[in-house]
Amino acid sequence: MFMRMHRTTRIKITDLNPHLMCVLCGGYFIDATTIVECLHSFCKMCIVRYLETSKYCPICDVQVHKTKPLLNIRADKTLQDIVYKLVPGLFKNEMKRRRDFYAEHPSVDAANGSNEDRGEVADEDKRIITDDEIISLSIEFFEQNKAEKQGSTEEGRTKEEVNNKRYLQCPAAMTVMHLRKFLRSKMDIPSTFQIEVMYEDEPLKDYYTLMDIAYIYTWRRNGPLPLKYRVRPNCKKLKLNHSQEGLNSTSRSEMESDSASDKASSPRGVPSTSSSLPSPSTPVQSHHLHFPHISSTVNGTTKAPSPSLQSPFTNKVHKANLIGSSTG
Repeated sequence: MFMRMHRTTRIKITDLNPHLMCVLCGGYFIDATTIVECLHSFCKMCIVRYLETSKYCPICDVQVHKTKPLLNIRADKTLQDIVYKLVPGLFKNEMKRRRDFYAEHPSVDAANGSNEDRGEVADEDKRIITDDEIISLSIEFFEQNKAEKQGSTEEGRTKEEVNNKRYLQCPAAMTVMHLRKFLRSKMDIPSTFQIEVMYEDEPLKDYYTLMDIAYIYTWRRNGPLPLKYRVRPNCKKLKLNHSQEGLNSTSRSEMESDSASDKASSPRGVPSTSSSLPSPSTPVQSHHLHFPHISSTVNGTTKAPSPSLQSPFTNKVHKANLIGSSTG
């Protein structure tokens, strides 16, 4: 079986356009409005104008209402917030367009409308963040047992927290990976340790941007974005070291067992060395010395090999004498 690695892929805004665009005007949703019967969404102005001449949905032809179709449409605030957050600069351009309209037409009464209808809502109030926006954040070291420390007063703790915090201003498109690299280079953390950036007690993914963190954890802009970090040993390298130590220990045990067997099988009179490799001073043992039942026959008489003849050099001398006696 092939194991599939989990890969994080970023979806392009063009892939989501069919879900964010109005089929009547071809643009992104403005004041998104949904039909109750079929849940198809359109711009508010587009669907209101369309239902003046038709009572059926422009997409699926379902009947909206028999007599008053405007009663079966609802404003979809959630969808509109998603469109504003996904499309860069859309909210700011729409608010500017509305302000310019009311400035050019002062006779139009906009008192009954909301601040958003008049274009008087800023990005900060709507909690919409753009890619080029600068976000203020605070970073400090994460201590899990910080609350269990004894012998320190509350004032001392607050002063210590203030001293340990660092404040940065970064673009909203900066990722957590860039922040980790900045911390590693700033504090000279070696590569054998890994850095985790956290929001409260939850580690953050490397591909998260500051804008993603602000949206996921509903940052209210009531202060710097609070982030924390912690330093841990690299788990992968530790596992490799443990495996290498296990291999070294097994190889050592095998070498010791081999040396012990060599000591047990070595004949008497030959000095045994502690290492498994033979030293140049010790004679090399012959293979037939481990088999004492092998005998040599000379002139019809059987002679067992004497225990004193242990080296191949003495064996060669013995064979020469035997050959000489037989020839003579």
